[in-house]
Amino acid sequence: MIDQKLENRIIDILPEAGSVSGAHLCEKLGGSYFDIWRTCINSRKLFNSDYARYYLRIDAEIPGFARLSPSILRDFLTYSRISTVNNIKQAAEVAARKREYHRKVSGQKRETAFQMIAEAFDGELLQKIGVVIAGDVCRDMAHEVERPERFTGEMVKGSDIDLIIVIEQDDKVLKEELENRLLELKSIYLRHPVLREEIDFVVNSISHYQQNGVFETPKQMISCKAALEGQYIAGNRNLVTKMRNTLTDADVPRKVLSMSERAFSERLHTVERLRKRPDSIRGSAERRLFYFSDEIWEFMLENENI
Repeated sequence: MIDQKLENRIIDILPEAGSVSGAHLCEKLGGSYFDIWRTCINSRKLFNSDYARYYLRIDAEIPGFARLSPSILRDFLTYSRISTVNNIKQAAEVAARKREYHRKVSGQKRETAFQMIAEAFDGELLQKIGVVIAGDVCRDMAHEVERPERFTGEMVKGSDIDLIIVIEQDDKVLKEELENRLLELKSIYLRHPVLREEIDFVVNSISHYQQNGVFETPKQMISCKAALEGQYIAGNRNLVTKMRNTLTDADVPRKVLSMSERAFSERLHTVERLRKRPDSIRGSAERRLFYFSDEIWEFMLENENI
């Protein structure tokens, strides 16, 4: 059963020929996110055109540490077009354009990252490092929606630029030099009135991945998964290859794939439970998969609380 009054209100909001985002619906209706989502997904008169790319997120609060991102609600609000069944084609076309937008923004942020690296490091130093970009950008899901930077509150342009700097050996002097240069660059790009990009980064050695390749704790999983999924953008490619070979030797790709499959399966079962039994939202696991849970930041690897 669905709330037919809410269903009719949603239909009244929709354009005669077209679609709206889940966020637009919730803004107009001002009701419960869960009720609106559930009505849209259960209605025979409405259709959701999704265009997100789903990926594994390591979450220490989930049994087995595996869940799918974006969350069910984030997927609905940001990566869905809601239409009547008669307007499926138009909604799908808009979804395709939105998907292309995310690819375009991701490409622009990759170019910005390459520019940052060129500004921070000369040719000699670039031979000592391999640079990998991770996060939303490497998944072609970056956006430019303004948001406050998590520590300073400065407004930044959408998705952050997550960089992994790979070095051959543990070298405190080299690591400190790299971090200082990147911190200086981070400050410039964050506060520049035109740039306003947030940069997050880690500097890790090959031995770091040898040690963390056991893939047992959330902290280890986060570090290895981010490195495995990231895209090479600059520096010594051999170091990145060596890092990836280290992860492969530790069987990390298979472990990530296994966790991803489990996360997809649990997501499908959770959606079915929530769709059929609204009281299921009271369960702690269901709530964490549906709402915006606190996402573990891949680039806060020094935080022992992770």
